[in-house]
Amino acid sequence: MTRLSKTENAVVYSGEIWTDARGLATVALPRAARVLSTDLKYELRPFTRGVSASIAAELVDGRFTIETDEPHVKVAWQIKRGRREHQRKEER
Repeated sequence: MTRLSKTENAVVYSGEIWTDARGLATVALPRAARVLSTDLKYELRPFTRGVSASIAAELVDGRFTIETDEPHVKVAWQIKRGRREHQRKEER
């Protein structure tokens, strides 16, 4: 499940996903997230102690890939982008 949070200064998508037998998981964001492209911050938190997670492929066409150093790991993820000043003014 993907959750969207909007604040005055940022757009944040978050969720949880399991990696496969190769330690990979591809996150597909909703269509509205396809406008996210630059200035992104990723946060990953594996639920398994001692396991590391990283971004294997950055966001392209609404998808990004997570990689863990062990298979079948649940990972909490968050992708965040600051909102540009002109976008905030237009929305007011």
